[in-house]
Amino acid sequence: MNNKGFTLMELIASIVILAIIMAIAIPATSNISKLIKNNQRNNVIKEIEIAAEKYAFDSGETLIFVDKLVTEGYLESDEDNNVYDPSNSERMNCYLVEMTKEGSHYNAKFLDTNYDNNGVCDLNKLNTLNTDVQITVLNNNKVVTNTELNNWLTGTITLVARDNKGNNIDCTKNQCSWTSSSGYSKIGTHEITIDNIVGVLDARYTFQVTMYETNGKINRYTNSKNIKVDNEKPIIYASETKITDRFATDKDKNVTIMASDKGSGITGYYIGAVASCTASLSYSTSNTIKVSKGAKRNYKICVKDKVGNIASADITF
Repeated sequence: MNNKGFTLMELIASIVILAIIMAIAIPATSNISKLIKNNQRNNVIKEIEIAAEKYAFDSGETLIFVDKLVTEGYLESDEDNNVYDPSNSERMNCYLVEMTKEGSHYNAKFLDTNYDNNGVCDLNKLNTLNTDVQITVLNNNKVVTNTELNNWLTGTITLVARDNKGNNIDCTKNQCSWTSSSGYSKIGTHEITIDNIVGVLDARYTFQVTMYETNGKINRYTNSKNIKVDNEKPIIYASETKITDRFATDKDKNVTIMASDKGSGITGYYIGAVASCTASLSYSTSNTIKVSKGAKRNYKICVKDKVGNIASADITF
């Protein structure tokens, strides 16, 4: 029977081969483990963002700590009411989540900085909203004063957000958003133009910016403006026009014009044998106008509102 064992060279070769295999396998195993933990962390962040969007929809808050999602019951936690990072077992309760509103929906963004101060979230990083931002309103490229803003406007409206020194807000470095009570929303710009108003608009427009300072502090600024725009003509009910002695040619007639306006309100009425309705006509504040006696003629009814929209209708008597 041959009892010959391994030679020294064979043992050395075997050890070298095993070392090579381990050198390849250990980093690969480590990378796989790291990838799994990163995927687990991303899944946790996604759960946080979904919970934050639900909370923002219910509360209207757009910058919150993960901890509040736990205490309000929107996010499940471990037995100690903490959420932990699967990649390093770090407590995640004091990470912030910021929401931007798009229409009626909120989009959440997990802010990857931990404001944990010995188990307590640093509330100094969560500044309350203030009004250190100004909104300039332009109507057809002309600046609108606060007094004028109380009245109805017509045409194109532009809103510009500036700081209290008059500088445009920088939305390339900071997070900016516009929303309105009518459902309008736009992100990433300090200026918006509302030029597609075909009817009547009465809405409150709000600008919000979140600024990230070099010291880690987060400052949030907001302001709002009520905008009333009337780009719609009054409505004339020509068939309901009331005319006294309509068919008499030897009597003056009183013509009562029936009309309505959904926006700024009617300020003037006119009836006459003119080719078209213009702003230069002599409008009456009363909707009952006397027409001198005469033969049957074709007349034009004109009605204008406070911002200058003019409606017209033809009538014969």
